[in-house]
Amino acid sequence: MNYNEALSYIHQIPKFRRPLGNENLSKLLKAMGNPQDGLKFIHVAGTNGKGSTSAMIAEILKQSGYKTGLFTSPFIEVFNERMRIDGINISNSDLSVYTERVKNAMEQNNAPVSEFAFVTAAAFLYFYEKQCDFVVLEVGMGGKLDATNVISESLVSVICKIGFDHTQYLGNTLEEIALEKCGIIRRGGTVVSYPNGSLNSLIKDYAKKMGAELIFAENAEGEKNGFIYKEKKYPLSLKGAYQPQNAAVALEVIDVLRKKGVNITDNDVLEGLKTVRWVARFEFVADNVIIDGGHNIDGIKALKKSLLDLNREIVLVTAMMADKDFEACIREIAPIAKTIVATEVDMPRCLDADIIGDIVRGMNKDVIVNTDIDAALKIAVNAAKGGVVCVCGSLFLAGEARKKFLKKEK
Repeated sequence: MNYNEALSYIHQIPKFRRPLGNENLSKLLKAMGNPQDGLKFIHVAGTNGKGSTSAMIAEILKQSGYKTGLFTSPFIEVFNERMRIDGINISNSDLSVYTERVKNAMEQNNAPVSEFAFVTAAAFLYFYEKQCDFVVLEVGMGGKLDATNVISESLVSVICKIGFDHTQYLGNTLEEIALEKCGIIRRGGTVVSYPNGSLNSLIKDYAKKMGAELIFAENAEGEKNGFIYKEKKYPLSLKGAYQPQNAAVALEVIDVLRKKGVNITDNDVLEGLKTVRWVARFEFVADNVIIDGGHNIDGIKALKKSLLDLNREIVLVTAMMADKDFEACIREIAPIAKTIVATEVDMPRCLDADIIGDIVRGMNKDVIVNTDIDAALKIAVNAAKGGVVCVCGSLFLAGEARKKFLKKEK
């Protein structure tokens, strides 16, 4: 099996398989020797900020000299991004090898699993055999029924910012969604949570029921090139007004790990925060071009605040998925833009650009519709002049735009 065959095989696996739950995944992992039982996990759930928070934790551990696996989803440019060790993507050859091994184990043991569960199993095997000291494990969706929740224990469970997303699967209220996220909390374990406002009492009750120690991150104050947390200044390479609070969560996780005997120096923390990279989160790919993968209402609100802080004219390039609350997102972000360029990505879930155009016109805002992403980017850059172009609304668009723009800059 070569790399292209491996990707083709993975993508033809059904997104969902019955029975729901992790019974078949447990069976598959048992057949492979339960590699997850030989790993130490930091398990991260939430609606927004999971990826950034996970990246910060992983980078600090790497700076501390630990071999650190990072499992995230979805990918921005290449599938291999989903499994990293010390910031390096899994190689094409390793992805091919581990895909074939998990495929054979699944077929030989009659344990069919969903696409995400398959990739999770491959990641566990990869991280175990590469002898990772720690694995920062990001939940795919929800928590309680997520494939990553097949693990029996974690060093710390992390609950990031909770908001509305995947409501067709997780529930129609924030309380229902929060309960799904809290499903990763281990009995007698430790949990660090983003300060989730009105949901804090629910998280407290859940942690108490599980006999788990609960730590809420306190408020962080952003400043130029960094932030202040508990009266101490920290550098931070990740931009965006929302990142200091994610970093505060990461700092509390590091404090928990230290108390559990993990050797992490203050300098390791500073270097980790200063060098961490996480693409498509308020990422400047040029002086006047920002790419942000915000695709739900809370993500869009956070992006809006970051853009307003720039105090510059904004031109938006946006595409959105039809299964998201696209109208609320458009109505939230459009008022701050001088011009909106509506486009599309080549996938069935993508919303027609004309629908975005109709909503924006109804708000009496200037809009240009062009379904070709390359052309849309050119239009936006020309329209921005002394302002800023922001590509947003979809991680898929972020990936496509990033590849196209950075290719031009080379």
